[in-house]
Amino acid sequence: MRGLLLALVLGVASLGAAGCNEYHYWDVQVNFDVSAGQFAGSGEFSKVQVMVMGVSGADSADLQIGPNANGLPTVNSMFGVFEFATFADSGKLTFTVRAYNDASSNPECQVGQGTTTVDASPMTTNSATVLIGKTGTGCM
Repeated sequence: MRGLLLALVLGVASLGAAGCNEYHYWDVQVNFDVSAGQFAGSGEFSKVQVMVMGVSGADSADLQIGPNANGLPTVNSMFGVFEFATFADSGKLTFTVRAYNDASSNPECQVGQGTTTVDASPMTTNSATVLIGKTGTGCM
């Protein structure tokens, strides 16, 4: 009887742990702000060579796209999607995307930044949007 009880307790504990080890996927859409005083259209943001997305809060990571000397591909003011996977299903996730117009992620070369904070979710697939505002002229 004690063996059966122990097996039951271990089985229930392992079921509870299984829920904590499921990935939750985030599609983070990144757009450039083309409103007045921000990016002046495709001629300006097409020069972005490196994008770095930092994640903080309930999880942490740094993801980089580039460098690409010809500029990263954009469609109108939309850069595209960063994909991020996490085990976090509660708390807050902050996505910060920085844009650089040089092959490095040297702070002097940063031309834009955007941030959004969302609630971590137990859903399998989630989405968020980050709007990149202009922060400087960069290195070019």
